[in-house]
Amino acid sequence: MSKTQQRTSPIPQVPREVLRRILPSKSRYVTDVNQMIGALNALSEKLSHRYQWEFRTIEATRSEIARIARDDGISLNRRTLNVNLLYWRSQLGNWEAYSLMNTFRVIDLARSCVWALARQDIVCASLLARSGLETAAAFLEAAGTVAAFIEGCPLLDATFELGRNILKSQELEQFSLKTIFASRLPEFEEIYSPTNILTIITRVSKLRGQASVLPTYEILCEVAHPNMLSRFLYLHRSEPGPWEGNELRTIGPGNGPVWHELAAYIVEALSWACSTQVIAFHLMSKAIGKAVIRLDAADQTPTT
Repeated sequence: MSKTQQRTSPIPQVPREVLRRILPSKSRYVTDVNQMIGALNALSEKLSHRYQWEFRTIEATRSEIARIARDDGISLNRRTLNVNLLYWRSQLGNWEAYSLMNTFRVIDLARSCVWALARQDIVCASLLARSGLETAAAFLEAAGTVAAFIEGCPLLDATFELGRNILKSQELEQFSLKTIFASRLPEFEEIYSPTNILTIITRVSKLRGQASVLPTYEILCEVAHPNMLSRFLYLHRSEPGPWEGNELRTIGPGNGPVWHELAAYIVEALSWACSTQVIAFHLMSKAIGKAVIRLDAADQTPTT
């Protein structure tokens, strides 16, 4: 397989003609958008683009744990350790796969968003920027939740003997179902229903330095939905009429003046998504890495 087939193409930079219309800006995300894109491209270069995800259904995991428990050829401590190893490697493998898939998605959305900006396709660029912001925000919350859980659970406690105590987490299992395997399709049970994205974005917007996330998202939602702003994109000109409150408005296909105002919101969302995905990816990877080191060390320790 060629390198081109194995790797995604990098995200291009936002065209200068677009930046000229929106700079200078008080937002560091707008000012530094191409640096944020570069950071995500750099992360992409380091990722394996043919990752092997050893996935198990809940039923398969339970069956394997039962098989281990019946294995009389090894000691009780080794059976206990093997159950913990299977359970946690499966859990961590799911989160690692989720991290990669989410990163690939943000890269695809960002690349297409820049392409849309380059051809001044305001509707397409708005929808892609909004989706990118949603995707990165959901991953940021997931990474923070998983990292905090791993740091706080006995898995990283050196005094907790994985060969003597079964360690499971129904809380983390349930969180993975509504995050990694989330779906709102009617055939899926309620346990797979994800947290409302507006709820997540509202929480993210309350974090230090993230106050602009919610208003940026709200503007992009106005464009995505059949609201006034989404239609005013096609308003090209307004002339005062003969009496107060009367205007003659010219509408037509293509971008009206609103395009120039929306471009700043699009670029901010695009930049924020790229930057946040990189930060959250490293947060998740660091937490998973610590857990993997502990599991590998336990696996190599002789058990009686």
